[in-house]
Amino acid sequence: MTSILDGKAYLIKTFFNLLGGLGSPLLNLGSTRNLELFTDLPYGTQTDQRLDILRPESTRPGALPVLVYFHGGGWISASKKICRGIAATLARNGLLTFNVDYRLAPKSRFPAPLQDATLAMDWIYRNAARYGGDPSAIVLAGDSAGAQIAAWYASALHNHGLFRKIGTQGPRGGISVKGLLLFYGVYDFDTVKDARFPFIKIFACSLLGSDPRSYEENAKLASPIGQISRDLPPVWLCVGKRDGLFAQSRAYARALEHHGVRCRTLFFPDHYRAPHGFLFFRWLKSSRTAVAAAREFLRDRADL
Repeated sequence: MTSILDGKAYLIKTFFNLLGGLGSPLLNLGSTRNLELFTDLPYGTQTDQRLDILRPESTRPGALPVLVYFHGGGWISASKKICRGIAATLARNGLLTFNVDYRLAPKSRFPAPLQDATLAMDWIYRNAARYGGDPSAIVLAGDSAGAQIAAWYASALHNHGLFRKIGTQGPRGGISVKGLLLFYGVYDFDTVKDARFPFIKIFACSLLGSDPRSYEENAKLASPIGQISRDLPPVWLCVGKRDGLFAQSRAYARALEHHGVRCRTLFFPDHYRAPHGFLFFRWLKSSRTAVAAAREFLRDRADL
């Protein structure tokens, strides 16, 4: 029997997917021009365990740095297809870009997205070279819910006990991450329910569960802010101060710095048009500025 919470989640999911389905053709129009596109490659056996690859022209075949992108959508909606324009924009910076789908709540609750991220990263590490990528030079990126997934996975690489706690064996091979690009993410499930952000309680509880005890236990494990290791690679955080989730990035930045992790921030002031999801709108100054700053961050990484 569907609970009231799940019913609300499915309504929101339907609305946002309809909105995304109508808007994404316009938002993504022409975005993959001059890029090679490989679509719906399975990294697992489930329907949602698929990814796309966007490959730029390269003068160094087989040596492209790899970027792995996890989409947002409150862990209940959206898809790699909707985020294709974002992935293409990042790919144009000379990155072999993997745009990843994962199982969504409320059908698939925590820790399904993190299990899928682990499975996808194993596949990418094994197959990147086939598509011209360098598996020793991987950057993780994501927006909103996807930023939480990327940040958590990067932390788990330095604490394999986290993988066991979500029911996986952890990464195979020598996967390492050289940097994180995180846009307007969620990093602390203990505090995010108090954020002035539409439907945030429904999003968080759809993923972690509505029972207070289960939520508390899952929140502790799922929150990147509680899993920080000083061994994390450099992190780049971007969000607008008018975003209802701004406090999440500010707190995460402070926690990273407290642990000695190199962190660069781009926090747009109030007068900027930088709402949640601004990265979709490539014509906005905030979007163009963010992409340029992300490019500079990547160029400063000597190991890419």
